[in-house]
Amino acid sequence: MMGGARPRPVPFDAQVLARETNAAEGVILETLSLRTLPDRRVKAWLALPQAREGRVGAVLGLHGHGGTGEQVVRGQGLYWYGRALARLGCVVIAPDIGQHELQHPGWSLMGERTWDALRCLDYVASRPEVDPERLAVAGLSLGGETAMYVAALEERVRLTCSSGWLTTVANMKQGHCPCWNFAGLEEHFDFADIFACVAPRGLVLEIGERERAPGGFPVDIARGAFAEIRSAYGVWGATGAVEWVVHPGGHVFEGTRFQERLTETFGLKPVSPAAPSSRALPRD
Repeated sequence: MMGGARPRPVPFDAQVLARETNAAEGVILETLSLRTLPDRRVKAWLALPQAREGRVGAVLGLHGHGGTGEQVVRGQGLYWYGRALARLGCVVIAPDIGQHELQHPGWSLMGERTWDALRCLDYVASRPEVDPERLAVAGLSLGGETAMYVAALEERVRLTCSSGWLTTVANMKQGHCPCWNFAGLEEHFDFADIFACVAPRGLVLEIGERERAPGGFPVDIARGAFAEIRSAYGVWGATGAVEWVVHPGGHVFEGTRFQERLTETFGLKPVSPAAPSSRALPRD
C-alpha cells in the first residue's frame, strides 16, 4: 500500500559531502548523500563516537515535521536525542524525511520516507564501525511514525522508541497534516496493528501529559492503542518487551527509559556528564 512491491536495493553510491570532528563532544560528523532508488537520493547525517572500541551499535534517529537530520545528530531543539545517543557510544544516522512532494506515482509520502529510512539503516549496518546485530530506531512525531513503519518492516531492529505518535487513525483526522494517510490504510488497519508487527522485539512508546487535544496525541487515546499493542505482545509471551511511558511534558522526546534499555541491549557504558534530558527543553 505504501509503495507497491518492495524495491530491490540499489548500490548506495555513498558520497561524503562534509566531514568534521567535534573534539568537545568526542564525535565525528559526516554529511552524506545516499542513493535509495535508481532515481532517488537522500541526504543524511552520521555521528561516529571517537572513543568507540571495536564495532558498536547504531541508531536510526528520525526528526518530526519541520526538522532535519542535521538537527538530530547535532542535538538541536526538540531533537536532542541524536547527540545524546552518540555520546552514549552509538553510531547515529539521521536522514531528512520531511518532504511533502511525492516523487513516484503509485507510492505514498510515507512509503518514500520509510524506504529512505530503511536504506539508511541498511547503509549504517554496512559500515565497518557498526555491529549489524545491534540496531535501533528512535524518533519524535513524524519520526515516531516513521520509526513505527521501519521497525514493523525491518526485523533486525532490536529496540524502537516511538515518541509523540501513539494514536489512532480517527485522531489523526482531527487537524493533523494528512501526509500520514495513503490508500487502503484506514480501511484495513489502525496504528496499533502496525505496532503489533514489531512484537516480540523491544518497543518503548512515549506520550506527554501536556499533549494538545484535539490536534495532538492525547494520553487517553494512547491508552487504548497501547492496550491493543500489549495484547499482541501477549500472543508472543513478550509483554515485558513493550512499555508505555507517560511523561510530564508536551510534544517532546523524553528518552529516559529508552536510553536505559538501549544501554542494556547494546551493552553500553554510561557516560559522564549525563546525557541531556528533554526536561530542559521548552514546552509547547
